[in-house]
Amino acid sequence: MSFTPSLAIDEAASYLSSAPSLSKVSTSIKLELYGLFKYLKVAPKPQGSRPSIFDMTGRAKWDAWKAASDAYESKSHAAAQRYRAIAQELGWKPGSTPSSAPGKQSEDGGADGGIRNDSVDSVSSGGGGGGMGTSVSLLVNPDPDMGEVQTLHELAIAGDAKKLMAFLLVNPAVDINARDEFDYTALHLACDRGNLPVVQALLSKGGDPLLKDPDDYTAAELAQVAGHQEIYDLLNK
Repeated sequence: MSFTPSLAIDEAASYLSSAPSLSKVSTSIKLELYGLFKYLKVAPKPQGSRPSIFDMTGRAKWDAWKAASDAYESKSHAAAQRYRAIAQELGWKPGSTPSSAPGKQSEDGGADGGIRNDSVDSVSSGGGGGGMGTSVSLLVNPDPDMGEVQTLHELAIAGDAKKLMAFLLVNPAVDINARDEFDYTALHLACDRGNLPVVQALLSKGGDPLLKDPDDYTAAELAQVAGHQEIYDLLNK
């Protein structure tokens, strides 16, 4: 690739590795960040063949990389601008974060700017031990300082099944399958974050495991991509 990304991309990736704002980032945005970074920093197209459906994590990552390649073919500057724009929306300020050491490689052959192999995972770059450093779940664990949550979706993210059930008790008319502004149901969010008690609570109140998210994933598929096997098995009983 003739285009050479600026250090701002590495700085943004370094910031995203520990940004608390990631607690509310959707799967699609996380994968977009991954695909953009791979396109900009590793190669213009995915390397190797598309993983099989039995490797949903690898398949999702490969698809994200290809989507960036298709969308930004010969438009690397636009891809870099998009990556920086997302990072800025999540709180990154250009020049405020030291970039990671150049040349660091991830477990799958290149700096990921965000998402590690262990669960489609982080939005980090750099780190020791030959890996990528900080690991975060697919949609990331909730920020412990997020304060009081008030909506069904926020409770699903927070992972407190008792509070969720108390909320449903005093709000019996709430639509358990309502979608948030990103078109996710509470069950999608709970499955993606690995909150088994919350998943069980939502299912007991009529949560529909067959509804698909904006990326055409069911709740079970989201759990599988994120590596939450116990939830995946529960939803496939």
